Amino acid sequence: MESNEKQFITGFNSGYLLAEYEPQLLSSLLKDIQSGNSYFSGLSLGQNEYEFEQSNTNLNELAQLRQKYREDKEIE
Repeated sequence: MESNEKQFITGFNSGYLLAEYEPQLLSSLLKDIQSGNSYFSGLSLGQNEYEFEQSNTNLNELAQLRQKYREDKEIE
């Protein structure tokens, strides 16, 4: 595995975890960085992946609540 690929993967995993547990810290880090470094590219994409998964989870929960509401209305 190439060094850049390892840096990217490490950054991606770090970004994902920081987005989950320390989102404000991660946002501060990424806001001030203009580097084209593989690690920071991974860090940013890890944050994006976490946020994407959270959005999908929230949408799925909303769909389930809507379905339950519709089913409850049909029973009445």
